[in-house]
Amino acid sequence: MSNFAKVEKAAKGINRLQTGCMFLFANLLFTGFCLWGVYMLYVSVQLETKGKITEGIVVEMDASTTDGSTTYSPIIEFEANGETHSFKGNISSNPPQYSIGDRVDVRFDPDNPNTAQIDKGSERWLTPIILIPAMLIAAIIVNFFLIRAWRRGDSIDT
Repeated sequence: MSNFAKVEKAAKGINRLQTGCMFLFANLLFTGFCLWGVYMLYVSVQLETKGKITEGIVVEMDASTTDGSTTYSPIIEFEANGETHSFKGNISSNPPQYSIGDRVDVRFDPDNPNTAQIDKGSERWLTPIILIPAMLIAAIIVNFFLIRAWRRGDSIDT
C-alpha cells in the first residue's frame, strides 16, 4: 500500500469520525428540543383536563433583546388557594400582545398553581405544535445527509 493510499484511508476514517460526532450531537440537540415540546404539550393537556380557570392581570412586560430586536412577554399575576401567583407568558412579541393592566383568563393546576398558562390557544398549543414536527422533520433531513456522508466517507464542511 502506497503512502498516498494510507493517507487517503486515514483521511476517510477521520471524516467518518467527524461525521459520526456531528450525527450524535445533532440528534441529541433534536431530541432535547423535541422532548421540551413534548413536555410543553403534556403540561397543556394536563391543564386542559384538570386545570381551573381564573382571571389574571398583566403586571409587567418582560423585555428580551436578541440581535438588536426587543420582544416582550407578559408577566401575569392571579390568585389561587388564597395566594398570589405569577408566571411569564409563553409567547413574546413586538409589538407586545398585552399591556400592563390587561385582564386575561388563566388556566392553572389547582394542586400546583405555579403551573399556569394564559388560557389562549396560541399561548398553550402553538409552541409544541410547531416545535415537535419541526424537530422531527429537521432530524430526518439532517440524518439523511449525515448518514450518506458517513457511508461515503465524505468531508462535512462546516
